Amino acid sequence: TCAWFSAAEQSIDAIFAICPWPERAAADIIRVMESTTFGVGLGEAQSSCHSLRLSRFFFTMGHIALKLLVYAENLGGSVRRANAAKTLAKQESVDNAKSQKKSGASRDESGEESEEDDAIEAELGLAQEAEAENEKRVLEISEQEIVCNGLIGAFAPLLVRVVGNEGGAFTSEILTQASTLTLCKFMCISRTFCEKHLPLLLTALARAPTQDTTLRANTVVALGDLAFRFPNEVEPYTPRLYACLRDPSTRVRRHTLMVLTHLILNDMVKVKGQVCEIALCLQDEESRIQDMAPPPLFLL
Repeated sequence: TCAWFSAAEQSIDAIFAICPWPERAAADIIRVMESTTFGVGLGEAQSSCHSLRLSRFFFTMGHIALKLLVYAENLGGSVRRANAAKTLAKQESVDNAKSQKKSGASRDESGEESEEDDAIEAELGLAQEAEAENEKRVLEISEQEIVCNGLIGAFAPLLVRVVGNEGGAFTSEILTQASTLTLCKFMCISRTFCEKHLPLLLTALARAPTQDTTLRANTVVALGDLAFRFPNEVEPYTPRLYACLRDPSTRVRRHTLMVLTHLILNDMVKVKGQVCEIALCLQDEESRIQDMAPPPLFLL
């Protein structure tokens, strides 16, 4: 099972690296997996599906969504660099033309030169407007198109329902881990989606079974990533992150301490009254956590 997830991740990475239209290939993958998971397009839709198939479906969607974000940002960067190179070449051409003109130019020639300068400045202004519009479009794609609308967004309500698990209908450990990880990936893409579902993610963290340390540790790491990408949205929930320093699992406490230390040292989280929580790590029963804990005064 673990080997399948690793192979799927590497396959998706390869598609986005070599395919000229990776978004089309990704859409085909999602549609095929939808058919095999829910029976859509194969006759009558199934009323239930195997938890492992649903886990694989969620995992695939989550990784594709992240790769689409990187793909969109790379395309935006390529357009920006091309426009900058074009503008620079034009400016250099004009400068060279000016340097070749004789110093004793007539008034008419000076007037023509002034008009030419105005035209160049206007063209440069249009180029800056186009660049701003391009950046706005990339932001719109990441904010709305990838996980809030479109093919992937159509399955977001199902993902939210599985993570919420009202009534305890979903008992598979691997399904819980895969769905929560996918939710974290969706939240890393869209600020709106993140802000809306942060309470759900923290509730899932609080309700995680005691024996499922992998789920809690991965969620803590994901919260650290979210704090870097959307610090204002995560900041009100930092006390819930500090609370994980008292988790019964050594692995979860160690992950939490690493995440918090990294966030604090990079000024992504302000140390307020919770500094005592980190100070308590100096007396943790696990020696590795004691060694990792920074002196409280160093964090102030």
